[in-house]
Amino acid sequence: MRFYDREKEIERLREIETISQENAQFTVVTGRRRIGKTQLLLRATKGQPTLYFFVSRKAELFLCQDFQQEITAKLNIPIWGAITSFGKLFQFLMQLSAEKRFNLIIDEFQEFLNINPSIYSEI
Repeated sequence: MRFYDREKEIERLREIETISQENAQFTVVTGRRRIGKTQLLLRATKGQPTLYFFVSRKAELFLCQDFQQEITAKLNIPIWGAITSFGKLFQFLMQLSAEKRFNLIIDEFQEFLNINPSIYSEI
């Protein structure tokens, strides 16, 4: 896939990243399918500690295992024991963010609804 003319969007995302050094930021990127939203975010966060969670239609336990592996691999954070619920996973990430700066990209966020709709209130 080629990547064209996203300088303004990348600049805006970098401005948000600068602001996040003082206060945590929550940014939502929406758009039609197949227009490069994921690539935009990955390019804007290149060279920064970034977790990429793809929410596929798997059981919550298996997604938590995938996400736990991503945390360990990308942030070099050992996690003792298994995190088996989205609630515990996001609790862990919130506590971790108090000590370590990182970006979190959640792709296909809406799929949480099909797996465990309570995650919206737990986040």
